[in-house]
Amino acid sequence: MKISFNWLKLYLDTEVSIKFICKILTDIGLLVENLKKIKNLNSFQEDYLIELNIPPNRRDVMSHYGIARDLNIALKSRGFKSKMKDLPSVSLFKKEINFKNLKCFIEKNKKCIRYSYTTLSNIKVLDSPNWLKNYLNNIGCISTNNILDIENFILYELGKPIRIYDLDKIKNFSLSLKESPKKFWFNKKFFSSKNDLILFNEKNPIWIAGLLVNKNFIVEKFTKNIFIESADYSAEYIYKIAKKYNIKNEFSIRFERGLDPNLNIYALKRAALLIKKLSGGKISSKIVDFYPEKPEKNIDLFIRFNKINNIIGYNLNFLKIKEILILLKIKVLKENFNGLKIKIPFYRKDITREIDVIEEILRIYGYNHFNCKEKIYFSCKKRNFLLKKEKMIENMISNQLNSHGFYEILNSSLTEKKYSKYESNNFYEKIFIFNSKNKNFSFLRDNLLFGILEKISSNKNKNKNKNKNKNKYKFFEWGKKYLFYKKNILENKTLGIICAKNNNSFFQFKGIIEQLIIRCGINVDNKKIYKNGIYLNYKKNIICNIGYIKKAILEEFEIFHNILYADINWDIILLLLKKEEKSFFKKKYHKYNFTIYRRDISLLIEKKISFEEIKKLSFYKENKILKKIHLLDEYNSKNFPFGKKSYTISFFFQNLKNNLTETIIEKTINKLKFIFIKKIKAIIR
Repeated sequence: MKISFNWLKLYLDTEVSIKFICKILTDIGLLVENLKKIKNLNSFQEDYLIELNIPPNRRDVMSHYGIARDLNIALKSRGFKSKMKDLPSVSLFKKEINFKNLKCFIEKNKKCIRYSYTTLSNIKVLDSPNWLKNYLNNIGCISTNNILDIENFILYELGKPIRIYDLDKIKNFSLSLKESPKKFWFNKKFFSSKNDLILFNEKNPIWIAGLLVNKNFIVEKFTKNIFIESADYSAEYIYKIAKKYNIKNEFSIRFERGLDPNLNIYALKRAALLIKKLSGGKISSKIVDFYPEKPEKNIDLFIRFNKINNIIGYNLNFLKIKEILILLKIKVLKENFNGLKIKIPFYRKDITREIDVIEEILRIYGYNHFNCKEKIYFSCKKRNFLLKKEKMIENMISNQLNSHGFYEILNSSLTEKKYSKYESNNFYEKIFIFNSKNKNFSFLRDNLLFGILEKISSNKNKNKNKNKNKNKYKFFEWGKKYLFYKKNILENKTLGIICAKNNNSFFQFKGIIEQLIIRCGINVDNKKIYKNGIYLNYKKNIICNIGYIKKAILEEFEIFHNILYADINWDIILLLLKKEEKSFFKKKYHKYNFTIYRRDISLLIEKKISFEEIKKLSFYKENKILKKIHLLDEYNSKNFPFGKKSYTISFFFQNLKNNLTETIIEKTINKLKFIFIKKIKAIIR
């Protein structure tokens, strides 16, 4: 969020320097990311632009007035001279002339908390005065005209979104705020979703509540009469609809964090009086206020001095605690030796528990102002050591995947029910969430695959016009699978790895996965092949499943190319490490002074023959000098006979008795060639 220092001084009177103010803002949890000196275009007055990172729960500081209020509290608590100025009075607001009555029907709905409006007549749409242009330009907001600039001014002054429409364009002077019964056309786009809260003029949508306004109703040069609304919508509803339409703007950001509905009337009157002053118009209606369900009374809490001191590890003077609470406009109702009974102001909805109040006290007092004299000692328990060791192994595996071009992602543990049709497992059941806010996401995931595919599908849609990134997605995720088996809930830690890349090689991907397992200190001793992939086993334990994803699943996500997926059972790997007592920190190195000889053979074989079959044939009983083999290349060509492919295989020979000669190696190679010709009818190339 961008803040103008000159604008901030309209509400805060202090002689503290701008650099120290930035330090204080960071100290109280409003991180200053950048400070920039700027000059106004229409005057010689200098200003400073402060860029802040506002925490998501602090809706009360999403404005210049809110920042000034929080800054004033921090400065006073630290002993600096500071005075908060009152907001401009709106007592002069009154109806001046009669105008045609506006019929506004507001459907009672939980999505709309409060809706207020008024009208102005005989306005003149002009260029904005310099003071207004300067304030908006300094924070990067482009000036349009004196009417729409007031809309933005109120937004950044109070953090309260208002909307202004051309009243002359509203047919029959009738409006209705209700849920959309069907699909609708809006700003040259087709919105297919139903049950969205829309402001209608007859059948014409004026705006999607909290998000987008219809360009046909915007104030223009010849506008004479205007309609101003100040509304408050459900934060949960705005969050869902903004995510659904992939829209993020200054209005949606504030609405989805939740606003103070008590600010509606003041913002409306403030905007009307400013417009009247700048445009020469007159107020033509009283405030019409729709507020069906007023919120409950302010929250009462009891905070204990004991609890405060235990949390911060320091004995804070109770008089200082009381002083900070008063500065925060938290009323002290009762007081005794144990603590204080307090009432939270309505605009601080983020404070609901005792621990929240303690956090506020710490924030205002300053985390760096505590002088702890006692030394703190930490005991290194066995369990903590094991957790640290496991985390180090995970980081090592993540780094190795990064080196192969894979990116780590994180998905929600909840999944959609529709994906269960692609799973055929009779051994366990899915875990259902009874109180899920979103009915679509009401099951705990039993597979990481679908979450990763959603990310690929999302990235694919965003990069439609970027050919260089098309079909080249490589992701991995650490997460848990949740299963219900024999009346028990099981949690299984898993590493899911996916490779969606053109011309991807199964053997190359399998090699990367085997490297990861070997890096953990486990050698795969058995492989079981099935239709679409392969299982990697160690002492009858299935460590990993590698294979191609079925086309039916890929079509669900609109993906039309082959994708490889590996599901590594991380719990099994950790269990095997403990059983075998293979310490990750104590690596054993075997030093050999004997030469390793390599020979390559190219074979033309049938496509159905796998590398595993060739590997089994190579390690025949008499062959004691062959240590390992490696698939160097797999090649298909139209020039080959039908159903044939080419393998180039590297053979590595070694003898610990140091009596290996070229003659012995050649005999072994000839023996291998004979076996390949006889057993699999290979042609030596």
